[in-house]
Amino acid sequence: MDKTLYVSDLDGTLLTPEERISPFTRRVVNSLAAQGVAFTYATARSQHSADAVTAGLTKQLPVIVYNGVFVRQGEQRETLLHRAIPSQAREELENAFAQQGLFPLVYTLLDGVERVLWRPDRETPGVAHYVSTRQGDERLLPVEDDRGLYQGEIFYYTLIGEREQLQPLWQQLQGNPTLTALLQEELYRPGEYWLEILSREASKASAARWLKQRLGCTRLVAFGDGLNDLPLFQEAQESCAVENARPEVQAAASQVIPGNERDGVARFLLADTAPLLALGDRAGAFRVRLYHPQDLEELIRLFYETVHTVNRQDYTQQEVDAWVPSVESVDRAAWGESLAAHFTVVAEQEGRLLGFGDMDDTGYLDRLYVHKDFQGRGVASALAQALEGYAVGLGVKELSVHASRTALPFFQGRGYVHPVAQKVLRRGVLLENFRLTRPGA
Repeated sequence: MDKTLYVSDLDGTLLTPEERISPFTRRVVNSLAAQGVAFTYATARSQHSADAVTAGLTKQLPVIVYNGVFVRQGEQRETLLHRAIPSQAREELENAFAQQGLFPLVYTLLDGVERVLWRPDRETPGVAHYVSTRQGDERLLPVEDDRGLYQGEIFYYTLIGEREQLQPLWQQLQGNPTLTALLQEELYRPGEYWLEILSREASKASAARWLKQRLGCTRLVAFGDGLNDLPLFQEAQESCAVENARPEVQAAASQVIPGNERDGVARFLLADTAPLLALGDRAGAFRVRLYHPQDLEELIRLFYETVHTVNRQDYTQQEVDAWVPSVESVDRAAWGESLAAHFTVVAEQEGRLLGFGDMDDTGYLDRLYVHKDFQGRGVASALAQALEGYAVGLGVKELSVHASRTALPFFQGRGYVHPVAQKVLRRGVLLENFRLTRPGA
């Protein structure tokens, strides 16, 4: 099975709208990292800024910062890859800044030490806000003139202002053979625009490609929401845009996943990693993914057929008829509502659904069904792996399930204990199942 590298953008993607890692995402990512999943982030932020907003997140792999200018490793921030701006391009840019009356934030290395230079006497309101929110940042170094501004080994320029002010320079730099210019509205300050300029050799895509090769991975999965994520999407074998991403980013993605306010990246990771974590080298050709509303009809049919074939071995015909008398008898509205509200995953192979399962936010595993033709192939184990990982993310202390006679040995094999037989009334018929629990976080 392919070894996968997962690379996520931070702002608008992995981070919540409040610029933090949610407890759920932190628990999920840290748990998966402990199991060997290769996950890292690629951000336009500096490492100083990224470290602050990702506190508590396990970082076993190198991280990609400054839109791919640096790939760095460990607490000592060892630089593994560095792309500076060519000297000739620097001269051209600095002339353009002077001609247009622009004074950027200049990111540079002075004697090997990272600094952010700016002219306080020429700062825009956006730059003033940038500086005011970084009090105590040892990188900040105010200068008095342009000679002091453009010094050292410069690797990044940022201009902050109104779109009309920055767009002429952005247009001028389009097609430049040595530079990349990114103009985007600031995510947390609508109406404010950032023009970021870096070497064309530096990008999230090129850094992710380099890291993928270094780690010996054969598959790259990328997550993002902004225009600077588009090259990364093109590089990836699979690209995921969060629901809150820009329309053009969603259009470029392989799929759209839940938004950053719903921990979309962590949810995807739980599903996508489940077969390999559950089955190891036995993981087959099927994959586990998040449920989509358009799956509902096929999923209901699978449920009906499984009950009337697999469960029929342990229940009478009268009992399975009471359980689900027909495909048409299933309440679509109720099922659709609960599957959307729960964490629901499906197993599929070449577009065919092999099974599904769901868990609510209390840690109750509600449904787990596998197609009659795919019993005993690890599908249930992979689905349960994803669902139980969701419980880890929730931090629940106990997982529970109401298992049929058929499913009882499976759940006992996964550490669910203390089975208590109970009777459930369905269409006038009492059906036996067993309540089991398992310790959670």
